Amino acid sequence: MDVTAAIMMLQTILEIVPQLTDSAKINKVVTMLINLLPIIEKVGAALVGPYRNIIALLAANPATTADALAALKLLDQQTDTDASATITAYLANHPAPAAAANPSQPAA
Repeated sequence: MDVTAAIMMLQTILEIVPQLTDSAKINKVVTMLINLLPIIEKVGAALVGPYRNIIALLAANPATTADALAALKLLDQQTDTDASATITAYLANHPAPAAAANPSQPAA
């Protein structure tokens, strides 16, 4: 699923949620959200590289002002912080297969 399709799907869900009164339909939406999360995570991960490349190119551009450089530095730091938090959360919720199979054994 590409970014545009994912956004369109989320927009459609967002529009119908306020109208839902049937718990079975709500459960279906919750299931769809659960199924969409890995796609959203992959799309987000795919955007980080180009985003950081743009930051680096702008930072290297001699026409970039000191204020813009300061903002770019903050954006780069925030990207690092967000990426670290995402990785930590992912690893906490997705143990290595060896650890999941035998919790008493440390993962290799």
